[in-house]
Amino acid sequence: MRYMKHSFIVLLLSISTSISAYTMPVGIPNTTLDFQQEMPSRPNDWNTEKPGYYYINYQTGSDKQTYGTPDVPRKSFPSPAPAGSYIEIAGEYDQGFKTYGDRIYVLNGTDENWSAGEAGPVWVTEAKDTDGAISKVGFLVMGANIYISDLDFINGANLKIGSPSEGRQATNVVAKNLDLNGGGISISADSTAPVSNVVIYNTTVHNLGDVNSPTDDDFHVISIGKYVSNVWLLDNIFHTASGSGLQVLGDLNNRGSTNNIYAGRNEVYNVRQAGLWVKAGSNVVFSSNYVHDLVSTSWSPSKGLGAQYQPDELWMINNRISGVEYGIRIASTSATTWDKKIYIIGNVIHGIEPVQENSNIGPIETTSSWQSAAIHIASSDEQYIFNNLIFDAPNGIDVSNRDTTTWIKNNILLDVTAAHVNEPTGYHIMLEYLALNEQAFIENNYFGDGMYVRVKEGVSNKIHETVLSLNSKNGASGNVQGTNIITQNDIGQIMDGLSIDGMGFTTLKDAGTNVNNILITQFKSQFSDTSGINLDIFDEQRSLGNSIDIGPFEQYGAKQIPTIPTKPGELKIIQLPNETEVTTTIY
Repeated sequence: MRYMKHSFIVLLLSISTSISAYTMPVGIPNTTLDFQQEMPSRPNDWNTEKPGYYYINYQTGSDKQTYGTPDVPRKSFPSPAPAGSYIEIAGEYDQGFKTYGDRIYVLNGTDENWSAGEAGPVWVTEAKDTDGAISKVGFLVMGANIYISDLDFINGANLKIGSPSEGRQATNVVAKNLDLNGGGISISADSTAPVSNVVIYNTTVHNLGDVNSPTDDDFHVISIGKYVSNVWLLDNIFHTASGSGLQVLGDLNNRGSTNNIYAGRNEVYNVRQAGLWVKAGSNVVFSSNYVHDLVSTSWSPSKGLGAQYQPDELWMINNRISGVEYGIRIASTSATTWDKKIYIIGNVIHGIEPVQENSNIGPIETTSSWQSAAIHIASSDEQYIFNNLIFDAPNGIDVSNRDTTTWIKNNILLDVTAAHVNEPTGYHIMLEYLALNEQAFIENNYFGDGMYVRVKEGVSNKIHETVLSLNSKNGASGNVQGTNIITQNDIGQIMDGLSIDGMGFTTLKDAGTNVNNILITQFKSQFSDTSGINLDIFDEQRSLGNSIDIGPFEQYGAKQIPTIPTKPGELKIIQLPNETEVTTTIY
């Protein structure tokens, strides 16, 4: 059944109720589509047919009716449906299918104020006097200015917006307040008929395929294919599927054919392989999502967010990820003529599990950068890993590829000891083939208990167990060492309460290094209609520049100046203006 606005997302935002008040998640541009507008009212006196108002019941209706009424319905869906159509579905609209099959519906709305039978979008919804649902049908829509709202899809019915077949263009499509049970949503196109401007909002998609199937079924909740641009997935719930939550698969080797895909404030759980994933797509932003408790398979470990093949400007901002074997993972990527750049900024990643024993990667039992980790980079050209919190994971940040450059700044890395077999602990950072000051830069990070950092030095690898050792190397500076600060139970309290008060983070205030060149300059060069990445994971305004905090949380109050000792001892934080000293032990 369709759901009203889900409450858990409040941990990352306050949700508004009108388009003028709606605030996009940080890093996601506004859409020109008024996706929160109210649908037209049905006629008060619908005893006779009224132009523009369709009442459909496939079981009891007759196409002798031009429009239909609740007492005497029309049988089949009008196609093409003209501008200003309002279409109610009663009963199960299955077009006689016993099993799944596609049907194409042409909806020719206009970008004008709605006027029955004359102008404005085409609206499709369930009957207001009885139940109504799309059943079994692959409901494929094409056309323009289409609103599908407050409607159930049952018995495996799918919503398809455009298709790879020639000539099925779709523009300005909103799907909101839907419940799809057993079927997913696909958005795809052909080069001659692209799809653009699509919003999927406040919708639940669930129970696709058998999540316990022993085969690789790939029933993805949301699939975005070739020649698609400007898609917003906002405030949805995706769960229980034998494929990924979201799969972005544009045209390989055709840079930018699928572009500007935004997923914000969605919850994804109990799907297989990956929560939100990119195989090919340009300018993709995953912001403020909650991805948790995914299902691993023997052929594919569970990943919260990530990419493979040909990601092009992938930004993962202010997400919460837990209950997976890799929090964020960039798997093998293709050789491309452009640099594949990955941005991992402001995320909270916790409760990461070891890879299961029957995986082709193997459990946590050897010294390998391919082990389970909060963040694992197996390939790409450049990666920027800033202001994340990592807690309760087998490893923190692992990089396995050689030909790459990695910037690791302003992160909090705590408790990387989970489920190791032959080793007492994992690595806070493991850069298996990267040398400091050449391919890697580690600056102003906070390390919890048992600091363990491995980087390449000459032909061998060097282990750093203190920040004094690490900071003495070119390419590393400003790193701080202390305790783990929090427990696993604290994460829920922090995220539910939108507060870190009393949690011991105060020593990290204003202790970060300036990353404005990425958070503002680089981001706005890709997404000029935004203010950059200027909010923390609680949607609080960040102090940027030289006043940025370490970690994903902005702390307000007096500016503090960290003093890094030159030998083991105490880290002193002088709090202005009253010059109260706060001390913590550094090792």
